[in-house]
Amino acid sequence: MYEAFFSLEDSPFVLTPDPRFLLRSKSHHEILSTLLYGITSQKGLIALIGDVGTGKTTLCRALLRELPGEVQSALVLNPHLSDVELVGTILDDLGLERRGATKGELMSTLNQHLLAAGAEGKTVVVVLDEAQQMTDEALEQIRILSTLETATRKLLQIVLAGQPELEEKLQRRELRQLDQRIGIRCYLEPLSRKDTYRYIEHRLRVAGLPGSVPFTRAAMARIFQYSGGVPRVINLVCDRALMAGFGARAREITPAMVRTAARNLEGRSGGRRRRARAPERPILRRLATAAGLTGLVVLGGAAVGSQLAGWTPPWLRLGASASTASAPPAPSSPVALSALTPVAAAPAAPLLPAPPMPVSPPGATSPAEPARSLLARLLRLWGVSDDLGAPAVAAWPAAPGGGPDIAAVAARHHLAATVLRDLSVGDLRAVGLPAILELNERGTARPYLMRRLERDTATLIAPTGEESRVPLERFEAEWTRSAWMLWRNVDLLPVDPAEAMTPTVVATVALRLAKLGHLTGPLPTAPGARLEAAVRSFQRAAGLREDGIVGPRTTLALARATTASFGPSLTDRRPSG
Repeated sequence: MYEAFFSLEDSPFVLTPDPRFLLRSKSHHEILSTLLYGITSQKGLIALIGDVGTGKTTLCRALLRELPGEVQSALVLNPHLSDVELVGTILDDLGLERRGATKGELMSTLNQHLLAAGAEGKTVVVVLDEAQQMTDEALEQIRILSTLETATRKLLQIVLAGQPELEEKLQRRELRQLDQRIGIRCYLEPLSRKDTYRYIEHRLRVAGLPGSVPFTRAAMARIFQYSGGVPRVINLVCDRALMAGFGARAREITPAMVRTAARNLEGRSGGRRRRARAPERPILRRLATAAGLTGLVVLGGAAVGSQLAGWTPPWLRLGASASTASAPPAPSSPVALSALTPVAAAPAAPLLPAPPMPVSPPGATSPAEPARSLLARLLRLWGVSDDLGAPAVAAWPAAPGGGPDIAAVAARHHLAATVLRDLSVGDLRAVGLPAILELNERGTARPYLMRRLERDTATLIAPTGEESRVPLERFEAEWTRSAWMLWRNVDLLPVDPAEAMTPTVVATVALRLAKLGHLTGPLPTAPGARLEAAVRSFQRAAGLREDGIVGPRTTLALARATTASFGPSLTDRRPSG
């Protein structure tokens, strides 16, 4: 009802588990990567535990969408099945004909298919949702299914998704054999305050929001306070608040509207909602935490970590915190923009040394002012509208050269910022992102925002907002070959993944290349010839130099290809902001 009023194409806060709306927060990304790793490396049985409304079903559907093409999958949504009905439902979802009606006949059909699929190098996955409601007999059948294997591999990969009651159930003596077979356990937590803000904006962007987010920061803070970061509750409150805004013909959603929406949801009981609590952890979880394994993923088995054949994910290493272990390395000092000439880059991106910063003549305007103006315009292209007024922009953190600390400002708005040097026009086309750069005009470096790049011209925006089309020949002659770009790092990759090719980074890059059609077959979990060939294929298609290395240019081009519908490009014709 309110979609047209807020310029939306779809309903952003529906309760259906649409994987398009999955926010890849750090925890979601780690869990999804671990689930993919467990499936592609044949771990057999995996448990996904999350409290009510935290998004388990959406994550499971996103997982199925992310699986490589050679993986066959079945999603079982009905937990109230007998052991016989369970096997029959798996056959139906895999598109197999039921040969017989007894459990033995159905198991024989499934086993034959699994053996044939394994011989062809294919993987078969079964995801069972709401597993805490399954009967003991059905769970025992899951254990039997998990024993289908050859001498070298598990024939069936099983994901049990359920509420914390599932773990309580598995602790019972009669199900201990099933519990012992779980190779990987993942825990899905409510969203943090910061991720709640990102979640609201993400869903609005996926639904087609072209401009500023209608929720004020104070309204989103109230939503977090009420929901405790539980996505289902966030959806309900946001939907009601947008309805309230539509009814009042108000383009801005205020804390008062959120309070009204919350009261409507509570009904006549009117009790103040308590913040959602994270699910209680079983004894294995507590022991792992006490041992220093502070990540969101806990591996099952007697020897924690040995289940992964010698590999421990970065967020599980002793002494590493979940909040920092898988994040890209931070710069040792703020990255500056003075007259748009970058200084030393972050250690994670080994780029060329920066040229000396130009010195402004006496009485000249500080280069910080045009830099801040252009950065504000670039942020608007990414849909940012909050905190872009003159006082807020003037208060942005500054880098040593006097300009804004671009990386810090971008991070405030959940964006990544990267400076690239020694670029060509071909590189700009390949990456395809609007960029802040400089032209050396008659000996003076002048900053511009590159908005579009066409065959023979470049469209540039000056700090004053004046837009001009410059012949490409002139642009190439005057451009200083450096550029700052903002991008959405949905996969949480380091700026230069080649510097940190962990199994998680390899699996994530491989997954994206597979989705773009540059990689087939089982996904690699370590660098090798297949991954290098896929990277070269992507670079060739994008117009980048084919070196097979996932460097900064390739990373940004891959990120833009992944999130093309959620951000600006050098080829679109949107308003310049």
